[in-house]
Amino acid sequence: MRKTTVLLFLGAALAASAPHSLGEYGLSGWYGLNTSDMMPEGNLRLGTVLEFVDTDSGSIMTVPLRGNLGLSDNLEISAEIPFVPSDNAFEGSMTGDFTVAGGWLYETTRGGTALKLTGRLTLPTGDELRDSGTELAVGGITSTTFVDFRLSMAGEYILNGGGNPFKETISDYFRFTGGGASYITGDLLLLGSLTGSTAGELTAVVSTEYLPIDNLALNGGISAGLDDWTGFGFHAGAYWTESNVF
Repeated sequence: MRKTTVLLFLGAALAASAPHSLGEYGLSGWYGLNTSDMMPEGNLRLGTVLEFVDTDSGSIMTVPLRGNLGLSDNLEISAEIPFVPSDNAFEGSMTGDFTVAGGWLYETTRGGTALKLTGRLTLPTGDELRDSGTELAVGGITSTTFVDFRLSMAGEYILNGGGNPFKETISDYFRFTGGGASYITGDLLLLGSLTGSTAGELTAVVSTEYLPIDNLALNGGISAGLDDWTGFGFHAGAYWTESNVF
């Protein structure tokens, strides 16, 4: 009886800590913090976020559209296309680089720890000076739950081919993210994350997620580029989840 009670408690904690919005590239997670959670089979989540970043070169406003579909309980696919209505820093195009990604749940344990393997392909549909260009990446995400606290770590190995991978030199680098999230009430969550790379990136994010109704998630927060203390910004987004689309 005691063992059954513990398992039910852990299951409830996992369900409560699961994200209701989307992370980077549309994979399961929160803003700035992808997690090993999976979109349930047949569920579709769509949403967008308004991002505003002020840098030494000027300000940039982006509106990435994101979607995630659960093909099975162990497999999800996602896509992201950013639109750039305002770009005073680079005066680039109205669209950013298009990305398709996927996640496969490799292993889970009874204690709430899971490992998800990820892959993504980014196409150079954006501006060469502003956006990263062609990228092929593979990586992994692990998350674990401590009662009502969700800790996640993610890493990617990235090959970058710039605007034209057939003509430009291909470079490689690693990118890492770590952070945690916790619900302070049943429908309000706080999270923080730190992202760095061997290319010199270092960004901190503090964000919230609010669940006004079952299928809707709202989020907002601030970010700061810590590598040179430029790139301060804020974001606000909304996501809708539809169950049993197939």
